[in-house]
Amino acid sequence: MAGFQEGWGEEMDSREHLTTYDSFISGTKWGGGLIVLALILMAFFLL
Repeated sequence: MAGFQEGWGEEMDSREHLTTYDSFISGTKWGGGLIVLALILMAFFLL
């Protein structure tokens, strides 16, 4: 990701931005996994 930050201005806190982005991606993965798990459990117990 070294070339990713080249065009950012001084007012951007790149470390905070990347930390927030990584947290969002991680939360999206876990949330998607929990939804899939819930759907599998619903199919198992309700059908």
